[in-house]
Amino acid sequence: MEVELKGMQAFFPASLEIQEELLKAGFKVPHDKETGRKTPVPVVVSSRGGKKLREDRLLKAKDFEGDGKFTVVPGERATMEMELTEKGFLVLRPKPLEYHLEDIGFVSVPPRIWGTWASFSIPFPFYETLADFLSEFRRDETKSFYLASRGSGRRIEVYAYRGKARKDLGIPVFGYALGLHGLTLADEYLREKAEENGVPEERLRYLKLGLRKRKETKAGLKVGVVWENGKPSEITLKLSTTGPRVKIQGLYGELIGKSRGELTRTDEWYVVVHAEDFAGALHKVMNAFG
Repeated sequence: MEVELKGMQAFFPASLEIQEELLKAGFKVPHDKETGRKTPVPVVVSSRGGKKLREDRLLKAKDFEGDGKFTVVPGERATMEMELTEKGFLVLRPKPLEYHLEDIGFVSVPPRIWGTWASFSIPFPFYETLADFLSEFRRDETKSFYLASRGSGRRIEVYAYRGKARKDLGIPVFGYALGLHGLTLADEYLREKAEENGVPEERLRYLKLGLRKRKETKAGLKVGVVWENGKPSEITLKLSTTGPRVKIQGLYGELIGKSRGELTRTDEWYVVVHAEDFAGALHKVMNAFG
């Protein structure tokens, strides 16, 4: 089964592993104060409704309009394939068909401290189709699932997690792979930055800019629903990791953050969870408001 996403974001700047890989290759990540050279690790963004952002935050896009201060990127397409396996796993395969690259800019909490580093939004009208797809795995008993919320006022996100100690994770994730390989815009961006930073272009072929789950990675998927003005508007899926901690040597000292997994070369994106966990979390969230 395949669904067209409302939007997706993969925050690769949250990965110290990718930052270290680029630093070792000679890139100035994220910014060299002396020379002014910079290579922000890109956020991969796809938004069906388009997006407006400051011009200095847009790293690469296939199509956009700007006025010197702000940039408008038109609507983009991303899909997600959902596959059920014979062993009861649900494999989610997001595909950013049309996307752009952003510089995350300055934020008060560094991305390496975040739990969530990739998010996918499904239009809520797809809920019934998704519920039917998972119907054989749905159980009315949801005592092992708990609810948390964020936001206030007109927009509230409610998500489910399994087990009282997994509030920052969601439901267990058994495998994942996401990366910058195979993305044309990311390839063009890195070639331009290689020239700017004096990095030999042949080094690019040896870089590992993908991430996959290690055995020891503490990973989870938050399954939630966003309510706007009292009505459900989208289903959200957020990939999170909380450990182990990783330490690297940055341009200006030691950096410590949350591991995002093992470096690898991959152009395949996927997240693997138990279908029963996913169905249970979705059922729990949908009953949050009666």
